Amino acid sequence: MDRSLIKRFGHFLAVVEEGHFGRAAARLGMSQPPLTAQIQLLERALGVKLLERTRQGARPTWEGELLLPAVRRLEESALAVEALAREVRLGKRELVTIGCITSAMFATLPPVMREFRRRRPETVIAVRELDTSDTLEALRRGEIDLAFARVERDVFPIRKQALAPDRLIAALPEGDPLAALPEIDLVMFANRPLVMLPRAISPAYFDGVVTACHDSGFAPVPAREVNSGMAQLALVASGLGVALVSSGMAAFSPPGVAFRPLTAPVEAVGVAVAWNQERESALTRELIEIAQDIAVRPGPQSEIS
Repeated sequence: MDRSLIKRFGHFLAVVEEGHFGRAAARLGMSQPPLTAQIQLLERALGVKLLERTRQGARPTWEGELLLPAVRRLEESALAVEALAREVRLGKRELVTIGCITSAMFATLPPVMREFRRRRPETVIAVRELDTSDTLEALRRGEIDLAFARVERDVFPIRKQALAPDRLIAALPEGDPLAALPEIDLVMFANRPLVMLPRAISPAYFDGVVTACHDSGFAPVPAREVNSGMAQLALVASGLGVALVSSGMAAFSPPGVAFRPLTAPVEAVGVAVAWNQERESALTRELIEIAQDIAVRPGPQSEIS
């Protein structure tokens, strides 16, 4: 791969994010003609047109939209390399990489990280936000050392240790008539469009929602499927549907979303710590021990009860 492409990908992202060649050039500390030339070179190298000019500025073509997620991942990887280099310059000699689902970012990850950093100040910790299916693949490939995800069972070489039980709660737009209730009977969602994660991303979550709805006497009406818990909440806040989410999502307290417990509690697959037993290390074992220890400590009760 031509290494100059990486720099040009950054130029492409700047134009997309600014929506304007002039503003992107100013952000990058260059004039507009060289930026335009770099984008043209990138388009020539890839064989597709990435950007089109509009009266308002610039926007990605449909080809550019298709490539944008991969380009963003490339940028994230480059930033991760820079962060790792800074840690190495500070004298740190070990690295542990952790995958974490969105709903575990507040309730599960922080206390484990604080304790691990206290014990191992010389270790660099890298965290990647991934969905459950991606964490399992990353563990198999050795891209991460440990994961916090909703894993139902061991599937060789992946092992898991459940950390805490979980349940589903209702997420509704603020101002929704149902939000005035202290708790929600699931049957009230019978004719409401549900914002869901696709089964490919989290089979345990998807199957749990469908089963809970069927047990309440109705089939869920999907509004649309999104690829993350935060996207679920964003669409709920926008009034585009309601959702059944992990109780851990309430920790994000996003504006425009009201969380309510269900009248009849619906158990969900809780967050587990997962690892690849063929790649297990001393650092991995220590993290598992810390996660298990913290999981059994009594903690504050959630406001969603």
